[in-house]
Amino acid sequence: MRGKEKLLAQVPLLEFFKERVGQALVHQRVPASVFTEFYLANLLQEFKKTETLFEKEGDKMSQKPLAFILAEAAMANIHTKIRCLKKLGDVSLYTAGFFGESIRRKIIDIDYYIKMGCSAYTSLAAMLQNEKTFGELYLELAKLFPNLVDVLAEVASTSESQTNENLLKIYERWLATGDEHLENLLKKAGIAIPDRGQTDKPQ
Repeated sequence: MRGKEKLLAQVPLLEFFKERVGQALVHQRVPASVFTEFYLANLLQEFKKTETLFEKEGDKMSQKPLAFILAEAAMANIHTKIRCLKKLGDVSLYTAGFFGESIRRKIIDIDYYIKMGCSAYTSLAAMLQNEKTFGELYLELAKLFPNLVDVLAEVASTSESQTNENLLKIYERWLATGDEHLENLLKKAGIAIPDRGQTDKPQ
């Protein structure tokens, strides 16, 4: 139990995300453990920060290709490999869940994100099999990956919380991705959407 207690103590969860994730898991009848539920809630908390998902390149924000993260993991030492694989799994899961609609219309579709994320978590589970708590956690994330994508998609569709801070985060991500779901959330909140071409012009 010590390993599990340590895991829980390290995860600063927001009640909002715990509630939404729990509701979505029950609604979709996904048999996830309490630790996977906590992991998802913490994932959402972390990805509220734009810089967690996107990297700044000049004046623009862009998402690092999954293949680049995988290549970095392949050439790294054990500690960096674990960090890169975790990032690969987390980014794949969050992107497929929250931006699934826009991904489906691209050459690299949602199945690619699911395969990459599932593979990353499977590798992590194998690497951490001697650390039972984390090994079992990542194995469950891998096995339930497609279901968890749907869970996050449900959370995304019901998280139309409209505080000024949340709207700013939504707007920043819309600028970076052009995602239609985010655009619709902004429009519902009464936010005027500028022409995408205008947002790229120097001020």
